[in-house]
Amino acid sequence: MTGASRGIGAAIARRLAVDGYAVACAATSVANAVGVADEIAGDGARRAMPIEIHVQDADSVERGVDAIEDMLGPITLLVNNAGINRVAPVHEQPVADFDAVLDVNLRGVFICSHFVSRKMVAAGSPGSIVNIGSVAGIDGFPGRSAYGAAKAGVHHLTRVMALDLASHRIRVNGVAPGYVLTDLVQGLIDDGTLEAATMLRRIPLGEFGTTDDVAAAVSWLAGPESRYVTGETLVVDGGWAAYGHV
Repeated sequence: MTGASRGIGAAIARRLAVDGYAVACAATSVANAVGVADEIAGDGARRAMPIEIHVQDADSVERGVDAIEDMLGPITLLVNNAGINRVAPVHEQPVADFDAVLDVNLRGVFICSHFVSRKMVAAGSPGSIVNIGSVAGIDGFPGRSAYGAAKAGVHHLTRVMALDLASHRIRVNGVAPGYVLTDLVQGLIDDGTLEAATMLRRIPLGEFGTTDDVAAAVSWLAGPESRYVTGETLVVDGGWAAYGHV
């Protein structure tokens, strides 16, 4: 899985290991991924490997996919979680920042899915791909022109990929988290960038999500209980998108 070094990605990696997967923890450097991989493999009963993959670089992804299969065996599940953000109003957003966000958050999903699905199709066995989207790809969020556009693209790409790969018994679904209390979000609350009380009033369930909430959704979509679900994006946001009011 990509973006496995911290936050939501690390939680997903840990959950998939508990589910019995051997987990390739991909990040922008081995140093960033090794902590999660070592934690997973610490009891000796689970397998994990840290690997450097730059999702926007096709050569990096192709090499990484080959290395993962050499080390862990055929890939049966891909979780596309890697993402970056650059926040600015559209009239102030540097074009280079817009391009960088789409490169990682949208193009990266396509590139990783392209190379992994080719392996899955060649193996002739069922597989699953889960893409991490966002409520920012459903509702408009000020300053998130690049991020919102990329995540909306991920949601639509999920549907198209599901259609392309269904005949090969490869299911493709997505998870769209709302506000999840990661270390990053907690830091924004602590420094006053986000006002927790205002946000909580906007969330119908009245609480932030946790990284484990997102990991549980990925686990279900990846597993056999969702065998007849493909092309869907599961919104995990405490009712934020359903509410539709400020």
